[in-house]
Amino acid sequence: MPQFAVVPKQIAGFSVCRTSLCLRPLNARSMLPTRDRISIQITRTVAYHQTLMRHLFAVALALAGITHADAQTELSRVRVASSGTHTLVVAPDGTVLCQGRNQYSVCSADSSKFTAKLSPVPGVPKARAVAVADPWTSLVLGEDGKVYAWGENQYGLFGGTDRGPTYVRAVPTPIAGLGRSIDIAAMILGGAALAADGTVWMWGEDAEGLLGTGTLTKSWQSGKPQFTPARVAGLDDVRQIASGSKHMLALKSDGTVWAWGANKYGQLGLGDRDGRAKPTRVSSLNGVTRIYADAAMSAARQADGSWMVWGAAPSIKPPTDDGPPVLTPSALPGLLLNAVDIANGVALFRDGTVRTWGGNSFGTLGTGGSVDAAATAPRAVLVRSLSGIVQVWNGNNRSLALKSDGTLLLWGPSGSAEAGVLRVPTVIATFKLEAAR
Repeated sequence: MPQFAVVPKQIAGFSVCRTSLCLRPLNARSMLPTRDRISIQITRTVAYHQTLMRHLFAVALALAGITHADAQTELSRVRVASSGTHTLVVAPDGTVLCQGRNQYSVCSADSSKFTAKLSPVPGVPKARAVAVADPWTSLVLGEDGKVYAWGENQYGLFGGTDRGPTYVRAVPTPIAGLGRSIDIAAMILGGAALAADGTVWMWGEDAEGLLGTGTLTKSWQSGKPQFTPARVAGLDDVRQIASGSKHMLALKSDGTVWAWGANKYGQLGLGDRDGRAKPTRVSSLNGVTRIYADAAMSAARQADGSWMVWGAAPSIKPPTDDGPPVLTPSALPGLLLNAVDIANGVALFRDGTVRTWGGNSFGTLGTGGSVDAAATAPRAVLVRSLSGIVQVWNGNNRSLALKSDGTLLLWGPSGSAEAGVLRVPTVIATFKLEAAR
């Protein structure tokens, strides 16, 4: 690869020294107070480096013979779902891959306890989406529109008429009773599929209103089993679904968001903590283009690209024992305000950088810090080893980031006691981009 250097003489109002950026904005108003001059200098320095990074990303793609549009199209096909111990990935060509702990054969039918490398899952077709119900059950939406399940069948996630006779299934098998699907989601107690006609179908255990049947149980009560997928009444024209541990979100074609299920942490966004057994509109949201949910967090991307969050979500107020900080959709706080993509504890910015927040016992921050390190959402920390990132994901302390060159990185629990915790982003795959000339 040829060597090159970028030495601008003047960029966006900066004067540049021979060896470094001078902290002298052109036409500086020297009469400003020192504190204001420093603020201007820092702001312009950050802007300069963000501009420079965007130029370097474009140059790197050009040197690789890949157009930005072609690369983005291929990488947009990548899908990721994680439990605390294993991760499912849809590669750009539709191949389903898995890495992590292999209990109940969630990664492979072989007897190995750990799949160290991201490897193809035998017996599953090319896919459009993946979902992880819990550490021991995997779901895949095939390109054929069928939903495949394997692993453990504790809550009837294999579908059918009862929980047996198969408790563990090593081979991915289509779930009966579903028509052609275009999206899937999975929770601890159930699964969901979005049909091609815009209707939502669910199965599993109907606890705390999860399956949208109209029956609402208490958090300590068991729900009624519903092993055969059934349509969620009163909900149609849906274009995307998302799920947390015990709640569901649905995005309709008109840009409205609907929520149901458990609501202990305000994850339904309805201004209270009462569960709902039927889809209920989140009235403060309109014109939404995408939804996200994980654990007890919910989020929605608005038409202008900004994100609204609620539940156990980033907030300017720290969580307390008395309740959650965000009961209705609210803007991202502090340094997260301008994020273009978000996952639970991870945010992506337009310049390809990533910031994280939360505890660090399982390496969740990705900074290499100690188990005692922590960061609040308004002061989310920069993961300095990451650049050129185009997508981020998180699931149960496992975080992943995809670079513009097709590199996929993981940090958090490795899934193996021997490998321990990955405290910094570690490469687990590099996808070949067919757009290369």
